[in-house]
This record gives sequence, structure tokens and C-alpha cells, in this order.
Amino acid sequence: MKSKIEKLITDSSFDYLQPYFYNNPFALRCELGAGKTHAAYMRRARNRAKQIYGILFSRRADAIIFNQWICDWSDSGAAEKDEYGESAGEIIKMRLGSETRALRFLLENMMNYRHVSVKGLSTYDDRAADGARRNRIVCYADETGFDDLHLIRKQIDNEENCEVSLVSFENECILSVYDDRGCDIVFASYEKMREFYPRLQPFFLDYDRELMEKRYNNI
Repeated sequence: MKSKIEKLITDSSFDYLQPYFYNNPFALRCELGAGKTHAAYMRRARNRAKQIYGILFSRRADAIIFNQWICDWSDSGAAEKDEYGESAGEIIKMRLGSETRALRFLLENMMNYRHVSVKGLSTYDDRAADGARRNRIVCYADETGFDDLHLIRKQIDNEENCEVSLVSFENECILSVYDDRGCDIVFASYEKMREFYPRLQPFFLDYDRELMEKRYNNI
């Protein structure tokens, strides 16, 4: 019997577009980084992410999901100008590096794990206008498992050009670390959100605390 969250992540009607917290009714948002120095800020971000992971995943992630953005680089019109004054060569190098890292990450996971591709998903309006398409790749841990904390750290350090999220079938949730600032936890049901609300409350982002309280109280 598949869990509700497993059914959702393989359903093309489940958009799962950022900002995850505002686009999903059973979601909570936690703060990660803070500190007077960069080192202290990043240390706190990693520690808090590890603690949140420990609350949501009793063993390990059952699956990972990530977006594959397929961009149409062809364009017509005026020459492209960079607002930061970078040369064409620098821009090309940056884009090629970003695309290469994303593709390598995609292929490595698809080679090593049982997976499902959910194709033709909706995209952001501006990216649709630029001709971008989006697929969601679901890779299952099965007996192998992922290096969950390594994936989270890569998200915090912004080392991959991939929107990677960890999924728990047992606790019916998706953990998405968007960068060193924070993370969103999306639950498949109101009941699961209420169950984990008290344990995650110490990590809540104050800015969104009022909205989370309303969700908890079903207002």
C-alpha cells in the first residue's frame, strides 16, 4: 500500500513549485542560518538542518525528488548584457558549469537508483515564457539508501544546481532545504502537520509564525 505522499510525488497534478511553504496548505517553514560571523552562521544552519532531519526521518529518506529544468537557450533580439559587467565568456562558462553539474547529478542518481520520471509539469510564468520545461525525477532509496546529510549540506552550501528534496513515506512529508537561510516541510495531510508541529516549533521562522499558527488551528 503506497503512502499518500508517495502517490503525490508521482502525480503530475502535484506541482510542488517554490515557494513550497506558500504553495502548500500543510507546510511549515524553519529558519536555519544565524550568527555574527559567516562561520557561526553556516555552523548553525548545518546543525539546525541536521536536527530537523532527525525529527522527520527516524531511519533515512525513502526517496528523493528533484526538478529537471529543460531550458531553451535559443533566442533572438538584442545582444545580452550582464548587469554585473561580466564578459560573454564568463557568462557562458557559468551557465555551462551549472547545467553540467545538474545533468551529472541527474544521471548519477538515475543510474544508481530505481526511479520514476514525471514529465511535462507546470512551471513558473517567467520560465514558461522563456520556453523552459520541467520534469520531476523520483529516486527510491530501496536497500541502498542515500547520503541524506551530504545532500542537505550541498543544498545549504549551494553546491548543486538542483532543487533536491527528501521524502519520508512513514511520516508523509517532504523536506526541502532551499539554501542556508531555511527549509520548508510539506506534509500530505493536516493530521501529519499537527503531529509534527510541536516538535518543529523551536525552529520556526518568526516571519511566518502567525500563518503557521493559523494552519495549526485550522483557521
